[in-house]
Amino acid sequence: MTHFLRLLPARLNLRFSQIPPATPRNLWLLLSAAVAIQNLSVFQSSQNEHITVFAALVWGGALICMEDQLEDLEPSPGILGMIAGGIVLVWVLVRSSVVLHWDGIVFILAPIAGISLALLCRPLSEIAEFKNSMLCLAMLPVFNVVMKLIPEAPLSILTAHASSFWLGILGFENIVKNRTVYLPGGGVEVLPACNGVDMIAQLVCIAIIFQLAFPLRSFLGKVAIFTLAPVVGFASNTIRIAVLALCTANGSGKESQLFKFFHDDLGSLLFSGVAVFVFGLLYMRFLERELPPLPVEGFDEENP
Repeated sequence: MTHFLRLLPARLNLRFSQIPPATPRNLWLLLSAAVAIQNLSVFQSSQNEHITVFAALVWGGALICMEDQLEDLEPSPGILGMIAGGIVLVWVLVRSSVVLHWDGIVFILAPIAGISLALLCRPLSEIAEFKNSMLCLAMLPVFNVVMKLIPEAPLSILTAHASSFWLGILGFENIVKNRTVYLPGGGVEVLPACNGVDMIAQLVCIAIIFQLAFPLRSFLGKVAIFTLAPVVGFASNTIRIAVLALCTANGSGKESQLFKFFHDDLGSLLFSGVAVFVFGLLYMRFLERELPPLPVEGFDEENP
């Protein structure tokens, strides 16, 4: 390889010399990155933007959970684990190629791939080193289950009343009938796809990922965070519904670009991003409260 590089022009020689060597560690990291990208591409082609972004957050959380291990990572799998991990990983890649939109197996492919990658790095008796990363990947099937457990009708009705509350605060007269919010110029009906169940489930799972990556020690802090997660997700979606109601009341009908922006995935994703950002700020505040104060430079406690 060194002889080959000497034959290349200086510019290409420099570029090739910057490529990391093909060590077991680098090859395992390259394989992990390829599996993550392939899994995300499956979500992008079969699911909506909400779920695709959440899948990206889950893979990011898995990486953060093993960040401390990356520098000294030296793959040394057992023979049986390596064979089993390789076979299962090939099955995951093949099964991914035939995933359809309604195929629920897409949500369990990531944790199965995570277990396979762990087996390709450590013997079976040592894969507990990756337990937090594998738990992060398990948030994808948990997300799917939580969405199905939250009752649709009560949530839709509650969303309509909460949206009416925001409109009332802003001074807009409105009434609510069942799951529909009416204003003088128009209104919106909160259908199952718009009640924010995906946003609530997403925030709950993100709270778990945060707890795995940056754990809170205080029991009250944990209770507060897991209480705030669904509240933030619910509040963000109800504000979106209120905005949609204002769009229809002000003459921007359901066929208008403004309504479509806030109703379809792109505008909805904006509110989802705001919810995650707000929740992240709240989590960081709780985390900061548990950190010891930084020492003041030049300050001696015994001789101030």
